[in-house]
Amino acid sequence: MGVSARFTVAGMTVAAMIAAASGQETFPFTDLNGDGPGKGDNWGETEFIAPRYAVTEVGTLGGLESYCTAISNNGWIVGGAKNSSGHTKAYRFRDGVMENLGSLPGLLYASANGVNEFGDVVGVSAAAVNLFGSTAQPWLVRSGQWFDLDPFNNNVYATAMDINESGVVIGTNSFQGAGSVEAFNWSSGLPQRLNALPGDTCRIHYGTAVNNQGVSVGYTAAPGVCGDERAFVYSGGVMTELPLLGGANGRANNINELGEIVGFSEMATGQNRAAVWRNGQVSSLGTLGGSSFATDNNNDNVIVGYFIDNRNQQRACVWLNGNMLDLNSLIDPSTGWRLLIATGVNDDGYIVGQGRNAQGRLRGFLLSPPCRTDFNRDGGIDGEDVSIFFDYFGGGAPEADMNYDGGVDGTDVQRFFELWEQGSC
Repeated sequence: MGVSARFTVAGMTVAAMIAAASGQETFPFTDLNGDGPGKGDNWGETEFIAPRYAVTEVGTLGGLESYCTAISNNGWIVGGAKNSSGHTKAYRFRDGVMENLGSLPGLLYASANGVNEFGDVVGVSAAAVNLFGSTAQPWLVRSGQWFDLDPFNNNVYATAMDINESGVVIGTNSFQGAGSVEAFNWSSGLPQRLNALPGDTCRIHYGTAVNNQGVSVGYTAAPGVCGDERAFVYSGGVMTELPLLGGANGRANNINELGEIVGFSEMATGQNRAAVWRNGQVSSLGTLGGSSFATDNNNDNVIVGYFIDNRNQQRACVWLNGNMLDLNSLIDPSTGWRLLIATGVNDDGYIVGQGRNAQGRLRGFLLSPPCRTDFNRDGGIDGEDVSIFFDYFGGGAPEADMNYDGGVDGTDVQRFFELWEQGSC
């Protein structure tokens, strides 16, 4: 990418280092009088500015409904959509083009649950409309070729939920026949059952996500209490139960590359709360109504999910720097959309899920964040944007908070140039 004569990446990096050395510790604060770092008593926390999102509808395969389940960092979106016969089929979507992946032979219904940057897709096919039951089968589609990941055919619920960049799949199958439902990893050959919690005789656990380090998460029956669900993390062949928020049940839905896990946990009151696990410790993410649930998180401190409002309806939400926001408040109301659930978010902040469009139809959606690097809003990313960024940065303005962590510091410079050099948002 070219730059104007006034700016170079090296020059701006040096400028940022000088700023850091000459009082950068004052951020995340704003100098209201302009009298400089550490002078006067007018330094205050920078205002959190929530982004505004543009909504794109993900269509159908000729039927009435669709939904999105996941999005890769390079923009592949997957989910399920109805065809003209009313059968749900797995699809892959990018740049406005929807590809009908179909289903495993002999099974009418299918849903895609996960996708990596190579466009490899995993999911489930079944003879039942709810994609559950004795006919459900996990699969992988790679370069147009279908792989049935259930060689056992033990006639119980099975599914593939996620796939990482190395092609490792996480899912659920039965290795011991009726009465057992167990999480598995697969990369080639036969799926490998995850070792259960010590003392577990229930043989019931579900795999939900796997990161690029091969660490998996999911939920399991507690040993001796087969009716309860406990969140777990799985690493090095060992399943570890995660702490909960005072209740008996919880699920881990995703793990990012930093090892941060999101999902939900029951509280002592019996109500569910979206939860995040960091370094083995659980924290509630709060709610804007009743129960709340976290479904996915990226590597940039963005978490998505949904909550139940005071009318007992689902509403999609996002957590930015710990701020829980109703996604419906972050889109143009004139679009007519009601966003119900956010299911995926990538590292560029694009969010997918399901909502009702202006016609009231259930459809998958893509939310596009504002372009953080196009500061002059001219549709391009060039040297003038660098100048404007450092104007904001020099004053500790919230517009320079490139990583949405609530502060303005050197990490925002790093994030700005990562995006700027790519020519992306």
